[in-house]
Amino acid sequence: MTKRKRIKKQVYYIFIGLILIVGIVIFGNYKYKEYKYHQTYEYKLLNHGYKNGDVNKILENFTEKDYKYFLKNEVNENYVKLLNEKYFLKKNFYKYIEYMNQNKKMDLTTIVRNINIHLDKKFYEEELNADTSKDTSILVNKFYLLGSDFAPSDLVSVPQTYAWGDKGSQMIRKVAYDAFLEMWKAANEEQGYYLMVSSSYRSYQEQEIIYNNYKKNRGQKYADSIAARPGASEHQTGLTLDIFSKLNNNKNTFKDTDTAKWLEDNSYRFGFILRYPEDKVNVTGYSYEAWHFRYIGKEIAKYIHENNITFEEYYAFFIEK
Repeated sequence: MTKRKRIKKQVYYIFIGLILIVGIVIFGNYKYKEYKYHQTYEYKLLNHGYKNGDVNKILENFTEKDYKYFLKNEVNENYVKLLNEKYFLKKNFYKYIEYMNQNKKMDLTTIVRNINIHLDKKFYEEELNADTSKDTSILVNKFYLLGSDFAPSDLVSVPQTYAWGDKGSQMIRKVAYDAFLEMWKAANEEQGYYLMVSSSYRSYQEQEIIYNNYKKNRGQKYADSIAARPGASEHQTGLTLDIFSKLNNNKNTFKDTDTAKWLEDNSYRFGFILRYPEDKVNVTGYSYEAWHFRYIGKEIAKYIHENNITFEEYYAFFIEK
């Protein structure tokens, strides 16, 4: 064999060797990546039985602790469906699951709502301190209560032109009073309605008297359906008004008046909401009150009105979360 042929043969073997080395490197790199991918939660969740789209949602919304929970338990499509609920809150995920297992016939929307606003418990079963730092967005209800010493510092008197009662007996926070005047003017100019306030700010002690009278005369169950326990009344915030027509201040018939309909449809324009709607009794815990309006500001009131939810639901998702 000539020297030239030997060199040519050596070059060939070197070339083949390089090809083999490159192939081994590529294959090894592929297998390493495959190994690494098999260690990811994406692969494990897919291998566990979750669909690709569902896996993406799980990875986007949860942490490693939660991934392990999904892998530990059987695939449940409702776990992922919860993520699609409009008012889903990550912090409540495990509460949703527990509540869902206890109420297997309940739809997911109701499960999410009930957990978010504490309706997995009985009213007054869990008493929390209302967060007074929220100002006009404060939530006061049968779970969030005010203390006996709470009183707004910016109360103003509602003139007798717009309110029943003795002079100075009707008080409301300045921001709510200004909004009421705007609403009063619109109702009068647009429809000729004459709005009147029958009740406004009410102290803890005043609410205590009202509640105890109902309780004494009709029993606690009735009292809880018609009146707030002391500390649980929105009137104590100074942001709530009981509004009627000058022609009708009868609680039994006011709901059927054009004025009541106008208030329900238009109060949000001025920052008020009908606080205890007829179709939300199971959510608010109060009987329908066509006259009870709460000031929360125009932006929040508009959202609540357009989405047909209660302040409890809005507060849980947008404020408290």
